[in-house]
Amino acid sequence: MKSITSFCFVIVSALFLFQINTATADLITTACGTALDKKFCESSLRSQPESKKADLNGLARIALNLASTNGNKVQNQVSQLLKKESDKNRKAALRDCVENYQSALEQIKNSATALASKRYSDVNTWVSAAMSAGASCEEGFKSGQSPLTKSNSEFGSYCGTALAVTNKASGS
Repeated sequence: MKSITSFCFVIVSALFLFQINTATADLITTACGTALDKKFCESSLRSQPESKKADLNGLARIALNLASTNGNKVQNQVSQLLKKESDKNRKAALRDCVENYQSALEQIKNSATALASKRYSDVNTWVSAAMSAGASCEEGFKSGQSPLTKSNSEFGSYCGTALAVTNKASGS
């Protein structure tokens, strides 16, 4: 009889944990439902261990952190390219990119502050502004191929994820 009780406890515990994981997975799928790149949104959020227990506001915070981390990565990449670049036009474009990403990172920081106060409209305004950094950076390379196309696009995807999740958290 003791082994049957133990077996039942293990089964009930497993079902409970499965239900929690399924609910989180469904929440991420729901949160990413309006993202331009749903697969990117879902995979980036699922890559973060803390997303397993997060509510929509928590997922929005995670998305903003991912955008910030990626923006810092791109800014470092731009700084490295700037040190090596000798062409004056490309150097000017890279300097513009540095400024664009500095602004974008400040806007994402402002977004995180707004999110903490549940000012979703402000979050959307700031993230939308930050999202333009990559496109503006690309425009600076009119005379040739941008070395940052992939990085700028990825940053846009992280910002798009933050927008989608924030919109869902706001009830939009």
